[in-house]
Amino acid sequence: MIHTNTNISNYLFPLLFLISVGTIVAQVNGDFKRSKIFHNEVVVEGSPQQVWQVLNAFGKVSSFNATIDESYMLSKGTGEAELGAEREIHIPNGINNIINKERIIAYVDGVYYTYKVYETENFPTKDMEVTYGVRRNGSGQTVLFSRTEYEMNNYLTTRMFKGKLKKSNFDSLLSYKNYIETGEINWDLKELRKQYGEKDMNGETDFAIRLDPVN
Repeated sequence: MIHTNTNISNYLFPLLFLISVGTIVAQVNGDFKRSKIFHNEVVVEGSPQQVWQVLNAFGKVSSFNATIDESYMLSKGTGEAELGAEREIHIPNGINNIINKERIIAYVDGVYYTYKVYETENFPTKDMEVTYGVRRNGSGQTVLFSRTEYEMNNYLTTRMFKGKLKKSNFDSLLSYKNYIETGEINWDLKELRKQYGEKDMNGETDFAIRLDPVN
């Protein structure tokens, strides 16, 4: 009888250990998946067409986006957003600018586009896809939104940089909002944050991307 209990113990402890490890791994994977995605959106006083006109200026984004120092097209074309369009942008980040090369991989005219960061310098980006688009909310207001899915070079940096990336992305939306509503360019991000506040931010609410052009 004692011999039997000993045999059971020999199997039971490894089994419990594997279950515990599996639970921890599942939790870590779940947290990691959530940490790789964030959303931002702002209400804009303007029509969806006005918002799209600005979003569509893919190669000239540094002309009105205060989070970007330089931008220029790498592919031939008019500089407007279209499937396959490529650009390079320089993002201020202390001593060395972050340099991203980006390619549009999904595009619905008047609604949204998604670009992939396929090459980066001076930042530990492993993979990143960013969507910008426009829609109307339930109150009929025009909403400029963004969704980012990313991964840094390891688990810790992926989680650590989420706040920084999310804030920078929201700053870009404020730049768009200011330019669309006023026609003026404001390079002072602190002033933009103070002017519009973060009450417009809706970073944790998921949204459905409409696949039909807005009216």
